[in-house]
Amino acid sequence: MQPEVPTMPNRTIYVSDADVPLFEKAQALAGGNLSAAIAQALRRFVEAQEIRNSGFEEITVRVGKQAHVYKRFQGRLIARGYALAQHDTRRIYYQIYLTPKENLAVYIRNLPNWNYWSSSKDRRRRWPSEDWSSEDWSTWNDDENEYRLEVYASLEELESNVPPELFTAVAQALQGNSDGIEVLDI
Repeated sequence: MQPEVPTMPNRTIYVSDADVPLFEKAQALAGGNLSAAIAQALRRFVEAQEIRNSGFEEITVRVGKQAHVYKRFQGRLIARGYALAQHDTRRIYYQIYLTPKENLAVYIRNLPNWNYWSSSKDRRRRWPSEDWSSEDWSTWNDDENEYRLEVYASLEELESNVPPELFTAVAQALQGNSDGIEVLDI
């Protein structure tokens, strides 16, 4: 029995009448070499589909403190958590993603801990003369919020940059199966 030989794809491409202007524009932009433009587009398409089929998705995050920009990457969420800071007045949220290049992307949101401020005991201790029921929250300044994206090449680099319990969760997720779920035989 002879091995099966893959067949070459048909080199004739049907283009609908509605798509002819698109192909003509692509050919002009490609310097007349439509074949190279189609091959480049197919490479990108195949790469994107392979990443998506591997369980990664497109992630868009806001980054900055006073001026914000958006960053986009491919990733798979493997752990999330939070830590309290500045005498419990701040809550730092962490979302850790594995990227297709096996980096660890950490999205960090450093926000006021509203649970702390809403406690009547804490409010009286800090602002005894203020009546918060009449506060005009429409004047709230978003400058106290900070959003960061940090990327680490290894688990070792990540360790000193996240809370210990979160680091342990990431390490366990990376040791287990690809979806980050520990399967128990109980």
